[in-house]
Amino acid sequence: MSSPIRLGTYALVALFGVFELGVLWLVAHPDVPPNYRAYYIDHTTTCLDQPVSGAYAGGVVCFLPGGADQAKPLKVCGWEGPVGDGTHAVGTSARLRFVTGTAFADPVLTLELIAVAKDGLPSQRVEVLLNDQLIDVITVSSRDAETFALPIPADVLATSAGRYDLTLRFPEAIKMGATDPQTRWRSIKLLAAGITERADPSAQMPAAL
Repeated sequence: MSSPIRLGTYALVALFGVFELGVLWLVAHPDVPPNYRAYYIDHTTTCLDQPVSGAYAGGVVCFLPGGADQAKPLKVCGWEGPVGDGTHAVGTSARLRFVTGTAFADPVLTLELIAVAKDGLPSQRVEVLLNDQLIDVITVSSRDAETFALPIPADVLATSAGRYDLTLRFPEAIKMGATDPQTRWRSIKLLAAGITERADPSAQMPAAL
């Protein structure tokens, strides 16, 4: 093999090696958004945010099939359904977004929930956060649906600007089956949710329930 051809071959081999090293580096250090990394790579969350608007007309929204159109823009991550017994939380946390555009004088967060039914687990604890602030820890029964009306703290109101990011964390979430993946832990089913003024008639449960 002549010297120029040999040098060209060496150069191609070196270039290919550099390319391979670059690919390996990208695999080891992918340039991806933090929530993507947390869900797919680091597995530090089971809740992958979706680009929902949070558009919300007020009142209590039904999370059964009859309220699907109103509920869809609120579901950020961690939900499956709706089906006949509600919208199921899947994972160790789930999120909703409410963008109201208006201020409330004395608001409450209303949730109607029921826990999954499994032998030996009559209830589930749920940590409730609004705009990353823990506002309550509630216990949800697996026997009967329960309604919770949680006052929204003044400091959350002061910084919300009409947007409320609700996070429900499930410290006792369980795997319902041995073959369930790491992102499909079970905890509660959501029947209704909303933010209303304490004396607002729209705070009543939706008729579909």
